[in-house]
Amino acid sequence: MVKSAKYCAATLTLSLLLALASCTYDDSTDGPTQPATTAAAGIKVLRIGTQDDANVPTRGQIEEFARQVGELSNGALIIEPVFRAGGDAGKAWDQVVAHRVMSGDLEMAVIPARTWDTEGVLSFRALSAPFLVTSSAMIREVVKPEYAQGMMAGLKDVGVTGLALFPDGPRVLFSFATPILSPGDIRGMVIRAPLSATNYEVLESLGAIPKDLGDQEFGDGVERGTVGGAESSMAYAANLPGALNKTGHAIATGNLVVHSKLSTLVINDKARASLTAEEQQILQDAANFTRDWASSLLSPLSAEAQKYCEEGGAVATATEEQLTAFREAASPVYAVLEQDPDTRSLIARLRDLAARTPAEAAVKPCDYDTY
Repeated sequence: MVKSAKYCAATLTLSLLLALASCTYDDSTDGPTQPATTAAAGIKVLRIGTQDDANVPTRGQIEEFARQVGELSNGALIIEPVFRAGGDAGKAWDQVVAHRVMSGDLEMAVIPARTWDTEGVLSFRALSAPFLVTSSAMIREVVKPEYAQGMMAGLKDVGVTGLALFPDGPRVLFSFATPILSPGDIRGMVIRAPLSATNYEVLESLGAIPKDLGDQEFGDGVERGTVGGAESSMAYAANLPGALNKTGHAIATGNLVVHSKLSTLVINDKARASLTAEEQQILQDAANFTRDWASSLLSPLSAEAQKYCEEGGAVATATEEQLTAFREAASPVYAVLEQDPDTRSLIARLRDLAARTPAEAAVKPCDYDTY
């Protein structure tokens, strides 16, 4: 990809500014600590936290957002990423980051939308409705303000303001021994999944036992055979432990999209109030640009699955009859979600969007039996 002059200018600006800022961490503690940052007079530094630290969509989005803010502010605002902001304890990592930004320990954060239902924010639950938002094409639409603003309004009671929804990708089921092709295959299976009340309800409706596991506990469970699978995406699959088969990779059920991951870019309300109106607008403009930029980079799930196969992964696909069985098993979750009028209305809008969105290319399996 050829980088634009705007991109390069932003990168240069940010590089020069970061030379003026330094971060220190207290290694004597096990949890996350607040960086001590210094900057030249007249420059404001906003720390943005995420639990991600690898080459995954969130990291790239934060880095692009930082470049945009640096350029639009002519260097007056620095966005300083804080990766692994939830620490290394491993459990409820996204909630830890959410608490840090709600309390003001971080000025900003990128938090998965699924996280907020454990914190009393219920306006994003429709995004976790089972088998509803299932393609990159739908994700591109859902992150637009006509859908996002209503959901982000639910953040007003927890001390943060939502600036944008960022796209991530469809989430599928991975297994570590034999593929998950029917609800019977997952019944009673421990599935590692990030903590989310709604997502857990969906997995439980399928018969699984979702658990919030730290990396060490997760890896040990896969090795012992007590953890049978994970809910994740192709982009994050490289971080999963090796499968208990010859592939050395988890087996994805590539056409069984349980839901899709979208993330909220938020700022602490007190931190936002400390900025001028112009600075607040710069953050919003940078958030809008980054959202659209990230959406333009989304690949169809079929392409992500093909890449996973090329990297040595294994992908299975369920039949239409098997997919129907999964949808029927999860259908009671809708009765719970639709008790809330706003969630019911958004689900209806998303169903309409799904009906109007052209189908993407089908995911092709790579034959796990041959590995």
